[in-house]
Amino acid sequence: MTERVTHRSIQESSLARLQGNLATMGLLQAQISSGKKITKPSDDPAGTVSSLAVRQQLRLNDQYQVQGQDGTSWLNAQDTALQTVSSQLRAARTLVVGALNEGYVTDGTRTATSVELDGIAATVLSLANTQYQGRSLFAGTAGENYAVTMTTAAVTGAGTPPAVTYAPAQYTWSKTGLPADAANPRGTNTPVLRQIDAQSSVRVDTNGADVFGADVAGNGTAASQSVFSLLRQISDEIKTPKDAGADIVVDPAATPVVPVAKEQRLSTLLGRLDTAMGKVLEGLADVGARTNRIDHAMEIAQSNKYELTDQLSKVEDVDLPAVMIQMSLQETAYKAALQVTSKVLNTSLMDFIR
Repeated sequence: MTERVTHRSIQESSLARLQGNLATMGLLQAQISSGKKITKPSDDPAGTVSSLAVRQQLRLNDQYQVQGQDGTSWLNAQDTALQTVSSQLRAARTLVVGALNEGYVTDGTRTATSVELDGIAATVLSLANTQYQGRSLFAGTAGENYAVTMTTAAVTGAGTPPAVTYAPAQYTWSKTGLPADAANPRGTNTPVLRQIDAQSSVRVDTNGADVFGADVAGNGTAASQSVFSLLRQISDEIKTPKDAGADIVVDPAATPVVPVAKEQRLSTLLGRLDTAMGKVLEGLADVGARTNRIDHAMEIAQSNKYELTDQLSKVEDVDLPAVMIQMSLQETAYKAALQVTSKVLNTSLMDFIR
């Protein structure tokens, strides 16, 4: 059976093919002008899913880099503060050694050295209260304006005749966690963390009670003489002549209690100062280790960014030379189709009646 082909059917099919050819040219033109293979989800549903997944990974990676940069700023500020504290403590040690060698020659010498030590103590206290973006570097989660505060020394008397009691100044750290109690005599410390990758975080503040010592237990640290009160005690000791002042107890918990001879008081305090300097150096080493960890994570994040960007380009971006070749071929085919169709559609019954 022969299928009947009419002039109208040829016209309709030809026009449909021309429209399809023109639509393909329009798609290629859009890809060339935008540089993207996917301009809407229907262009490539599977590619759209892949594109969204890669873009999410890119956003997370960018956030890790932002967190890492902020963490580096925190740690750099702490490094600067602790370097200065270490320098100040070395200066204090030099003064103490000098006082030992000179043997407190005159009242003026003792007074001058004591005043300089008081200045160092004030500087170290100020550095311990250093802030970054309004938050304490050494008590990052505390809500107070200062990381460490001082209670003034007090002299009291009671009884007849009155018994004079001297309470030295104490330095107390602002609470960064649960306060100390009977169940937890040291309290707890809550750190400031920054997420540097999908599975790990880095602490970007430092527990000042661990580095500078704590006169009062708290923030996860047992009570021990702070470097602030130690410097004040050294200053007071230097102002005191050799034959005055109370003995220093090496270990109050020991039985029997072993005091230090009066002539050895300053030497004992110098040993405590060396211990305090060692804690500051340990804090510096810890800050440096955490900085290196963040730097390494930042390098990985930057490498991941290049890789993810390349993946996204392969999913979304067009191969411009190839698309331009396709556009040229499609344009040639479209023009040829127009020429052939114009000749076919021009033929009608009137052409044979003439």
